[in-house]
Amino acid sequence: MAASFRGGLPLFAFKGIQVRVHWSFLALPAFIIISGLADGIPWSGVLQQVGFILIVFACVVLHEYGHALMALRYGVRTRDITLLPIGGVASLERMPEDPRQEFWITLAGPLVNLVIAGLAFTAMAIMGLTWLFADVDPSQGWTGVLGFLVTANLGLFLFNLIPAFPMDGGRILRSALSMRMPRVKATRIATGIGRVLAVGFVIYGLFTGQFFTAIIGVFIFMAAGAEARQVGQLNELAGVTVREVMRSRYWTIPGPTPVHEAVNGLLAGGDHAAVVMDVMGYTGVVDRKELWDLVGRGMKDMTMRQLPLRRPDPLSTTMDVREALAALQRSGSLLIPVMEGNDIVGVFEMDNVNEFLQLRHAQANWRPDQQA
Repeated sequence: MAASFRGGLPLFAFKGIQVRVHWSFLALPAFIIISGLADGIPWSGVLQQVGFILIVFACVVLHEYGHALMALRYGVRTRDITLLPIGGVASLERMPEDPRQEFWITLAGPLVNLVIAGLAFTAMAIMGLTWLFADVDPSQGWTGVLGFLVTANLGLFLFNLIPAFPMDGGRILRSALSMRMPRVKATRIATGIGRVLAVGFVIYGLFTGQFFTAIIGVFIFMAAGAEARQVGQLNELAGVTVREVMRSRYWTIPGPTPVHEAVNGLLAGGDHAAVVMDVMGYTGVVDRKELWDLVGRGMKDMTMRQLPLRRPDPLSTTMDVREALAALQRSGSLLIPVMEGNDIVGVFEMDNVNEFLQLRHAQANWRPDQQA
């Protein structure tokens, strides 16, 4: 699990969760093919190696579905699952703050790999086959295929339990610590351990020539820092309401407005998104990039009424900002209108929250002797 990676090639969907392949994933089979041919391995052998990698990533998909389906039990939806060269990412709409729920959601992924390994091992026992750690070549009949599944999934299980936040092991550590201390402190400890291990990955990878390990280390180090900042910011926002951070001046687009006029209006006003209003009132939201795409597809004369607009439920001025952020993330929109009674009194955007925090930090750091 990690932050969302938008884009990529859709593969299939199950339980409403779209599985995608990120464009960078293509670098992995390309590297295997190029390096294999450079080492003199025949095409049949190279394609076999690619097949082995695909088997591993099929297990990775099941691992991520373990996270996603367990999260669904706690009412948390998963936007999509994205395959990257370094593994899979299940983009949950949010991670529950209840440490017990986070614990089970996180542990579900590695447990899926343990179950796959157990099933493959059981199948070998029923067939009278013997599993040897060294005998993991899928090209050697059922013994090789099943043995490979056992070894690969045991490897995925153990690797994911390394407490290098934000890997599964790090999140399990954070959730366990959160049962005994504040979440912010638990996150600080878990991310600190994760960064130390990440540096170890990088050093080990560089000195042994295993650059893939070094890349994983860099990813872990950066992601751990991002998670620590996010949790810290959410803690700072405790008790803050939408009214305190919303923007009261915003751009509205009437329903009969053509796409090209809406784009020009947004550009002139410097806004990235706008609220669409029609005769019956609020009908949805639209952003500049969506309108640009429509112009590029020759649909510049379509009106706002003709577009399948997203219509996130308006927020209340008294709503907790952290709940509003979760709603914004679920909506997939750049902004959500804020209502008081039957009137829209402002819009809520991520930029509003960032600016609010920056202002609060500036006020906290200001000293009387700094006045000119």
